[in-house]
Amino acid sequence: MVKGFGAVRRRVGESSFVKLVVEGVVSALVALIVLIAVVSNLPAGSSLKQSLDPVLTPIAMATGLEQYWSMYAPNPPQRLEELEVHVMMADGADRVWKLPLDQDPVVGVAVSHRWRKLRETLYGDPRSRPALAHWVVDQVSAPSERAIGVQMIVHTETLPAPGQGGRGKTGTEILYQEDLAGR
Repeated sequence: MVKGFGAVRRRVGESSFVKLVVEGVVSALVALIVLIAVVSNLPAGSSLKQSLDPVLTPIAMATGLEQYWSMYAPNPPQRLEELEVHVMMADGADRVWKLPLDQDPVVGVAVSHRWRKLRETLYGDPRSRPALAHWVVDQVSAPSERAIGVQMIVHTETLPAPGQGGRGKTGTEILYQEDLAGR
């Protein structure tokens, strides 16, 4: 044992000395955990992170303290998208239906989440588009009215990189189009 600890042990007593050592070890572990959490959440280009990562990453991996927040947004949206369905009527009217993405005040986010999932399906699976287009025609027209065409359009705007001002490039894409005159 180190010579200086003997004097401390005699002064404070054996049980108090053990208590001091345990508290010191626990405090050091808490400080290490906080340090690992702070360093692992620093930006990738940070010089502090680059210098401490080689030492702290193996400890973090061995203890399960590693954090990868990118799993929550590994590929964040790069553009804004607004889906519209245009129903052209026999009288020349163009009726526009948009996905209701606003949060419902009663039900909450669950309703808007379902519409967002539908939008993802429409973008990824072209086979789902005719069914929604026909449903929208039924929603925006009365039984006595006649729709002659339907078009599903997505308006896009590329988001500028963080810290860059201005608007991004905009565009319009037709996802689905059908002539309903013979229907």
